[in-house]
This record gives sequence, structure tokens and C-alpha cells, in this order.
Amino acid sequence: MGLYRSTKESGHVGDYYGRARSLPRVVTANDVFSLRQKLKGHVLIIRSAVACETCSQVTTVRIGMGQGIRQEHTIQCSKCSEPISFGMNVDYENLGTEVFAIENCSIVPSPAPGTGPVVNVDANFAIPENMADQDFTFHRLNQMQEMVEAAKAFGPLPTAKFDPNAPRRPYSDFSSEWKQLKKAASLMANGHSKLALRRMKEASEEHYSNQPLDSVSDWFIRFTMKLLGRKYQSRFKAVLKEFSEIRENHDVGPLFEHYEANMVEDRFVRYREIFTDFFSRYEQFSQVIFRAALDLKLSDDLVASSVQFDAVKSFYGDAFEVFAGNVDLLAMMNNVKSGRDYDQFKELTLDKYLKLDNSSKFNPFADNAVFAELCEERDNQLRNASHHKGFRIDGEGRKITYRAGKGGTGETQEISYAEYLFRSVNLFLQICVLVCIELAVCSGSGIKLPFD
Repeated sequence: MGLYRSTKESGHVGDYYGRARSLPRVVTANDVFSLRQKLKGHVLIIRSAVACETCSQVTTVRIGMGQGIRQEHTIQCSKCSEPISFGMNVDYENLGTEVFAIENCSIVPSPAPGTGPVVNVDANFAIPENMADQDFTFHRLNQMQEMVEAAKAFGPLPTAKFDPNAPRRPYSDFSSEWKQLKKAASLMANGHSKLALRRMKEASEEHYSNQPLDSVSDWFIRFTMKLLGRKYQSRFKAVLKEFSEIRENHDVGPLFEHYEANMVEDRFVRYREIFTDFFSRYEQFSQVIFRAALDLKLSDDLVASSVQFDAVKSFYGDAFEVFAGNVDLLAMMNNVKSGRDYDQFKELTLDKYLKLDNSSKFNPFADNAVFAELCEERDNQLRNASHHKGFRIDGEGRKITYRAGKGGTGETQEISYAEYLFRSVNLFLQICVLVCIELAVCSGSGIKLPFD
């Protein structure tokens, strides 16, 4: 038997290796094209204007619609350089939008062409720098084609005829669904299972009507699998296959007993916390998440036009701590694969391994290509700057500078704000793969699932 039990056998998570091939993926250019068909006569870029409350400067904003029902943006006033925050609600049922002020601005509805300087913002796309302040441009078109080509690299794309009666939203609102899932997981953790299962049933009808949820853990892994996109679903399947082969050829029983007794509970507390951190800042990360999920590199000309640096500057460091602190399971599985006890490394005991600094915890399985590939994004210098408040951002919100070396005493380094978001998202999606693998281990090994 592999790592997974069938749904009938376990009554819980089910066969996620099979489900991984049928779960909804993150938004691709095909999804955007589908939405455009559904919104015939409507637009994907909403034009509005904001008046700065500090200096009265009026700025035209062109807002690219995302997959969520709500999005928020922060730009700098071109006159006084103070931040301006605004948002947009989207009614997909009635095909309507509402732009609203959040901080330091008021809304100027229906601005005429030529009303003040122009700023383009987008919920799901970075923007070419030479288009960031241009009117009558459509920065998505080339990127949509890039996304289609990137998706093809992972295998044939699914085809479906356009159905005018289908729901108007062809993909998930991750931010809204996380709020529902977070509540259910919290209720389960606090012993309110009836309330949690009620929430789960409501979400099942809303998001998974074709394949109803059977537990909160089931919900957690299926939600997380949607986040992964084609790149990280591929990484998940590769790690899953490696785990299954190790289990078939070696005795993993002692390791999984140790995992159940000493590891699982604390790990999923950390996972919930980093998920909460990520989604509390999702409006920033969503500008690049779909490129990351398709392994589509961020070219130098792309910028994140909505900038909330203070909200995200510590995220990479926090995510690095969670990821590096949880790769011990990979290290122990690699010990078993190498014919050793799970707690016996080539040159270390488990106790000594756990005391290593986090940047060194990847070394014991560096020769395992599958595990090493999952740990591709891990920059200890970036982690140090993020974790120890060593970042500075320029006045335009484009470039971050930091010092390398222990204590920030080394050479000055530079990274674009968009690249920082992109790398943070990749690190988070690596954590998501660990979450899915560990839920699979629990399901396939009779370990009590963390959210049930």
C-alpha cells in the first residue's frame, strides 16, 4: 500500500495523489480567457480616480480585476509621496464593481481621460515598468500568453467548451476561502467540532459541490493543492513518490511513530500561523503568485505597482524559519533511505541535527535530488535581513537594499520589491508542499489527522 488510503478505507483525506491530477489549479491564461467570455460587454480593467487627502492631487487608477471578491492596493501620491490606499469589491453575480477609499484618499468616480497622472494596479499580474503609468495599455495580454506556454510545459492543458450558464467565476477566491477554512480549523482546535463541521459543509457546497469534503483535514489539503499550481503540484508528486518508494523498501514505522508522538501537533500550529500571515498580506503576494505557481520567472521589467512594504518585509524571514524548521522530516526519511535509523545521520545524531542553525538543516539530504529540488528557494542572507529588520526600500517602492553577512555587516545587496514578493511566494509554496505531504503521511499511516 502507498502513502494514501482510499476515502472508503480511511474515512478521511483519501487518495490525494489521484486527486492532485484533477484538482482546480491556480488561475492560468485559459482561466482569464474563460472569464473574459463570461464578461462579454464588460472589462477586466476598471477605471477610477483617487484624490489625495494630503495634497488634493487627483490620480487616475486603472485596476486589473483579480479572482477575489475584494482587492486592496497602495500607491504613492505623485505630488506629496504619501501612501494612498484604496480597494475594489467585485460582484461576479451581477457583474458590478465598487471602488472604495481606505486611507488618505477619496474616490473620484468616472474620471475623464487626462484626469491627473495614471497608475496601473493589478490584483494578479505584475506590470511592465514602462506601462505602469500609461493610459490605454493592456499589460496582461503578453503575460497571459506566457502563462499558457508555461502551463503547457507541465503537460497538455484541459479543454472545455464555453458554457454561458456556468458560474461566472471559473476559479477560487483563495483569500475568502482561507478565512472560512481558518475559522473551521480554529474551531476544531478548540474542541468545537460541530461548529467546525457546519462551516465545512457550507464551504463544501460553495467550493467543492462536485466532490464534497469529508473532514476539515480534507478541506485543508484540497485548498492547499489548489494553491500549488502546476509547478508545485509536480514537486508534491515527486516527493510523494520518493516517500512511497522509501516506505516500500525500508521500515518507516519507527519514524512515523516518532512523528506522531513528538512532531505533528506543533508543526501544524506553525503551518496555520504562516498561512494566516500569508493571507493577511495576500493582496501583495497575489501580484506574483500565479507566475510562481507556473514556474514563470519574473523578468526585470516587471514591477509590483501596489506596495505595502511594511506589511511584508518580515515574511520571508518568518517563512524561512517555518520551512527550515520543518525539513527535518525530509532529513529523517533520507536517513531511512540510506539504510540508517531515522535518528542517525551520517555524522550527526538527531539531537545535534536539531541544534544546527536553520541554514545548515538542508545539508544532510543535499544528495537527494527530489528533496533538494523542493528546497530550491532558501536564501539565508535574505532571511537575515528580513528577520532582523535589515531592509530598506527606495522612495518609489521599487528597490529593496540590505546588507549581507552575519549581523548585516557585509556588502550591500539589492533586490526589486516584485522579486522579493516572488521569492517569498515560492518559499511559501514550498511550505505548502510539506503540508500536503505530511497530511498524506497522516492519512496513510493511521496518524490522527491534525484538523480532525
